[in-house]
Amino acid sequence: MIDSKNGNTVRPRTGGRNVRNQSQRILQDVKDLGSIAAHDVTLGKQRLAARGRELLADGRQAISNYEDNAKQYIAEHPFKTLLVALGVGTLIGLVIRRRS
Repeated sequence: MIDSKNGNTVRPRTGGRNVRNQSQRILQDVKDLGSIAAHDVTLGKQRLAARGRELLADGRQAISNYEDNAKQYIAEHPFKTLLVALGVGTLIGLVIRRRS
């Protein structure tokens, strides 16, 4: 390229190429960070799901134990259980009747 002012040859600037290369590297870095973040989110989701399954299993076990204990208590004390159930039923009936 020739400079119109003094007729000297002017070398074209390569700055445009450098900016393009830097932009491409930055874009790739952002893509890589996005990929890492997506992977971390997936791992977190899997850990949370596993912990949820553990808690659900623990809860089911606790309910099962409570149910077994209640059945055992009823089998050992049937008359006492019947009287308590009758008393609770009577109280609920009285509360319902007073509200009506």
